[in-house]
Amino acid sequence: MTGSVASASSSSPQRIFIVAPNWLGDGIMAMPAVQALRNRLPEGSTIEIAVKPGQHYLWEMHPDINEVSVLPENRLVKKASINIWENENFTTALILPNSFRSAWFPYRLHIPHRRGTTFQLGRKWLINDAVNLEDLSDHHQQWEMARILLGEPLPETLPAPRLQAPATALESCTSHLRSVPDPILGLIPGAARGPSKQWAGERFQSVAKNWIRTTGGSVCWMGTPDDRELCSTLNAPLKEKGTVLAGRTSLQEFAAAITLCDVVVANDSGGMHLAAALGTPVVAIFGITDPEKTGPLSPQAIVVQQSTIRNRRIPRESPEARAALDAVTPQEVTEAVLAFHDGPDKGN
Repeated sequence: MTGSVASASSSSPQRIFIVAPNWLGDGIMAMPAVQALRNRLPEGSTIEIAVKPGQHYLWEMHPDINEVSVLPENRLVKKASINIWENENFTTALILPNSFRSAWFPYRLHIPHRRGTTFQLGRKWLINDAVNLEDLSDHHQQWEMARILLGEPLPETLPAPRLQAPATALESCTSHLRSVPDPILGLIPGAARGPSKQWAGERFQSVAKNWIRTTGGSVCWMGTPDDRELCSTLNAPLKEKGTVLAGRTSLQEFAAAITLCDVVVANDSGGMHLAAALGTPVVAIFGITDPEKTGPLSPQAIVVQQSTIRNRRIPRESPEARAALDAVTPQEVTEAVLAFHDGPDKGN
């Protein structure tokens, strides 16, 4: 078994180099272990995280990261980028993705302690502290991240992920939402995985209408540029009671908009995990993916699911997933949303 990073040396400060997951949701599911790692490290230690382009906006919102660096995608600039890091004297590399490339960077930097998985072709000689995750296959994904980041022994519990939207982003989104009445329901109808994780847009619209009718408030549609057309179509009948921010915000403004919502409804998606990490109550709609493995890490989350099938990985087009999503009704999602509105206050 691997030892913990903090016990791998004396109490002298350490310089930790983390290679981050490639996806928004995976990154957020790694944050509980990052926070636990910070608590274990000696005073004066630093954590630098290397990310794919675009993901730096996420990690810049995390208080336990000292520096965020972007991994180059273009092979022609790899050598120049490596030179930037070569004098950093990192003590440990913690490699969360499974790719050859993610392990090659720490090896090329001559970081003495390099921890990660080695079942992938070509990675075994790049990593000198191999981690086996097979016994965690039935656990939430956060525990797989924890074994890589923390080693052994694992703690009994992990903290909830935490993010803080920047003040400038909050100010920008406050101006966008000033014209719509409180309370505000956030709706995130998209999912990067596609139709197998997307509840029907018309059902999101039904929940929006129920919210407006019951609370007198409004709704805010959020997501990526790919979601903007759908959100605009679903918002059209709501008139002044709805606003569309999908495709109009940076990731940090997206986070700020979520923070300003009273409750959020989302598919099993990066947006769901983002809401959980920001402390906004979230109602998560699952088809056949397993919330026990990839569900939102928040005490203020309700998962709505009608399927007994549980698959961690599903294709973009899945009749089983579509049927499971269709079994979730607007009424039960509305009831979950209103349970937050009538019950606990938002955790921000």
